[in-house]
Amino acid sequence: MCPEETITQKFTVTFVSANATSMEEFSGNPGYQLGKPVRATNLTSLVPVTTLKLWKPVGENLCSSANLTPLLFGFNSISGCIMEVSLADNCTQLREEVAARLNSLVQVSHVGKRGNARRNISDDWVEVLRLNASSSTNTSEGSLRGICPDLPAHLNIQIITADVGAIEGIPQEEILGVQLSFSTTTWQVGCALACPQNATSLPISAAVQFIKVPAHPPVPKTRFQINYTEYDCRRNDVCWPELFYPM
Repeated sequence: MCPEETITQKFTVTFVSANATSMEEFSGNPGYQLGKPVRATNLTSLVPVTTLKLWKPVGENLCSSANLTPLLFGFNSISGCIMEVSLADNCTQLREEVAARLNSLVQVSHVGKRGNARRNISDDWVEVLRLNASSSTNTSEGSLRGICPDLPAHLNIQIITADVGAIEGIPQEEILGVQLSFSTTTWQVGCALACPQNATSLPISAAVQFIKVPAHPPVPKTRFQINYTEYDCRRNDVCWPELFYPM
């Protein structure tokens, strides 16, 4: 080969994505990332992993046409919509309809502890605790047309979280517990004389609150620590340490 001759080589690289559409999207690894959907599933059935949801009303703000949007980790929020109510329904029917509408936001049994919770690992999930709406229904009041007491018109979603460590200096947050409860109200038809088409409207709402707690219970104070203020020279006229040990 002559010194003046050169050889040119050409390389081609092709990236092939296999089953890209079937890849599972996590909300953190391992802890949750702020603003990512809260993972949820129903461990009593074979449903895939989904998320907790809130309403995203459109148009006239009706529940029947409202879209659903994922509940995002770390963001306290509230959403609501308007139910169309038939005056032919009795209070028992109305309570059941409202409760069903609110429960449709949380059609799961468990929530992911971590952002990368996997469906087949039971320890990755925490059970959703549901508190039934308290009822003190007065039969005579409930029988009055247009008045319904103890109506579960508001859903409270409380999510307990904690920092459980850090990876490369980034705190890792986990969900320790989830509790659902209802706030009840006495609802009365708002039509002055007669309601159009024998129907009226009822606003309902749902709110989520994230509550951050220590990952481990704090160490109880000893009796000496509780009573230490008695020996604090800055808080007492008599400085006991200096009295015992003069400077």
